[in-house]
Formats: sequence, C-alpha cells, structure tokens
Amino acid sequence: MKKYLTLFVLMIILTVTISGCMRCQSNVVYTSPLVESFLTNYSFVLTDSTGATVLEGTMKPKIFEDPDFTGVFAVTRVINDKYSSIVPQGGKFSGVLDEKKKKAFINLNPALADNNVFLRFDIKDNELSGTWEKSTMMGIKDRGGFTATKVVIKK
Repeated sequence: MKKYLTLFVLMIILTVTISGCMRCQSNVVYTSPLVESFLTNYSFVLTDSTGATVLEGTMKPKIFEDPDFTGVFAVTRVINDKYSSIVPQGGKFSGVLDEKKKKAFINLNPALADNNVFLRFDIKDNELSGTWEKSTMMGIKDRGGFTATKVVIKK
C-alpha cells in the first residue's frame, strides 16, 4: 500500500510540474507601441508656480506590469535651494499608466505614506508634460510644472 501511495504522490508532482512548465512557455507579454516608447531615459525639469526652473534630473521607467510601472530617478541639478529638500535626490519611483488617455502618475517617494512628490502628466511623442506637487499629512505644500524629454543615446 505504501508503494502505491508513493507512486501516486510522484505522479501528482510530475503532472503539476509538467503543466506548470507548459504554461510558462506560453506566457508571452505583449506591450503596446506607447508602452515600448515610454520605457526609456528622460531628462526632466521641475518649475515652481511662476514657471521658473527649480531643479533638473533624469528618470527611467523600467518595468511595466499593466497598468503599473516602476523606475529610477536622480536629481542632477538644484537651481533653487528651497527645493533641495522637497524632492528626494534620487531613488526608485512607482507609477500608473493609462494607455487609452495617454496619461501617467508617478510617486517619487513610494516607500513613505507621507512626504511624497507626485507627478501627473500627458505622454506625447518625445515629451512628458504636466504638474508636480509635494504632498504631506497636512496637505499640498508646493506645486509647479513638470516636463521631461526623451534622451537620445548616440551609438
């Protein structure tokens, strides 16, 4: 009886393993041209409410799992010192992409529930254009404009 039970358990394990592997082979991820175009390097600028540039940086959306995406960013130049502590100097971000509306949302500080910088923007050919806002437990503390341009890498 023990021999048959062992054989039965081995058959179940083998069946599960084979069916699991067969599903893995057909699990192909297709992305739209918009997503393919969006997942690239950008150079970005944040402006204050008057339109004056306050800081510059780079960002790269990397991983897309519909509709969410993640990536990395770095502040490369602070023009107005008031904003040096408002935006993290670099790290990972998370966001949501609405392909139909060609809009996206990014949280530059997703590890914290407070003290976040949010980017909301439209996706155009080679540009992202929208707004940013600093959000704390006390509400919106600052806001301005956001633009990003695709970085062309010469080979």
